Amino acid sequence: MIAIAAFASLPVAAMPMLDGKHNVGVIKAEFVDASRALDAHDPASGPRRLPAVVWYPTKGRGGAAYLEGDRATVTLPAIARNFGFAVEELHPLTVARMDVRSGASPARHSRGFPVVVFSHGFFLYPEQNSALASRLASHGYIVVSIAHPGDAADVRLEDGRIVATKLASTGDAPQFAEAFKVLVGGANLEARREALTGYAKALPATRIGRSFAEWRDDTLFVADAILDGNEPHALHDVLAAADRSRLAFAGMSFGGATSATTCKLVKACRAAVNLDGQNFDPDLYDRPVERPLLLMLSDWTRYNVFEGQPREADFSPNDLAYESWSEAGKGGDVVRVRLEGIRHMGFTDLVTLLNGPKRKERVGEIDGDEALSAIGDLVLAFLDAHVRDGDASSIDRAIDRHPALERHVPVRLKSWVSETNQSP
Repeated sequence: MIAIAAFASLPVAAMPMLDGKHNVGVIKAEFVDASRALDAHDPASGPRRLPAVVWYPTKGRGGAAYLEGDRATVTLPAIARNFGFAVEELHPLTVARMDVRSGASPARHSRGFPVVVFSHGFFLYPEQNSALASRLASHGYIVVSIAHPGDAADVRLEDGRIVATKLASTGDAPQFAEAFKVLVGGANLEARREALTGYAKALPATRIGRSFAEWRDDTLFVADAILDGNEPHALHDVLAAADRSRLAFAGMSFGGATSATTCKLVKACRAAVNLDGQNFDPDLYDRPVERPLLLMLSDWTRYNVFEGQPREADFSPNDLAYESWSEAGKGGDVVRVRLEGIRHMGFTDLVTLLNGPKRKERVGEIDGDEALSAIGDLVLAFLDAHVRDGDASSIDRAIDRHPALERHVPVRLKSWVSETNQSP
């Protein structure tokens, strides 16, 4: 924090201006699931607590810091530690301002505002996509971004405790790593099909498997609380303006993958948005989500996410998920796009907040404003089409407006399926 303070004389960073008709408010709350422990390995840790940051349409305008309260002293150093950043690289997060008003009175609408439940990426923080969340709120959505304590950057609970990131990965079965390696870079479809059996069997005993189950249950609990009107007291006024029958799930990285899993399990879910999250759910390989899904992927042709991942544009490991293999690429409810020039971490606000010599290494070579514009335009068009029953052609128009957005067709998977069908 001393290093950050030394940069206090630098210009104040600003997030993009909001373009919807609503002003935006932001409020913090905490969901409490008494049926589960905060730390699954420590029954004495108390109930599972899920801090939340909520953006919503409001009546008044105002400005707020990007990270409020003690986030700069608790969460920000954890982000630097988790990802090997120099603390001064994250200085822009401490001075950035947003066109939102903390604790503002919520607006009302005759039909109510749809609700989006958002999950951050592994080792990240619930404000990581504030630009997207506040933009959605300006267009009439309520965005509830929850932290997953233990897998999030260090976060302070309402009772004052700080839950640190659990960095160690223990008890991972070797067969899981081998199976996942085949899923990412195997020779053909048959090899991947065989690997799925071992993958599904080994997953529950791994760090990823335990987190997958916990994040699924976290988002299911929050969704049920919202649908049943059992949200935290701090959110009563905000969610009184909600249309609880119109629910969507979204997230980045592990949170994005969780959004697809949870959406399939929640009847009220109308759509899911996955920002560059690799699927880990065994039940979504070679099977449909059964809901509209937007899958936005980083540019794996330049910056592959996983070791051994091919860099050819005709195949992504996620081609194996979210649709049956026989139906992949036939233009169903799954929209797959690749955003050229962006790395995995570029799907967060860091794409516009980070500068310096390591920016390309961190978030890719894409311009930050263009990245946020492309992501925001497409996510908004997709949600409007499927959550608000709007014009589906707006999705195509959003893609066409941004040359960096490339529709992804799983060509290699289609070829493998064809070869399999033709074999004796």
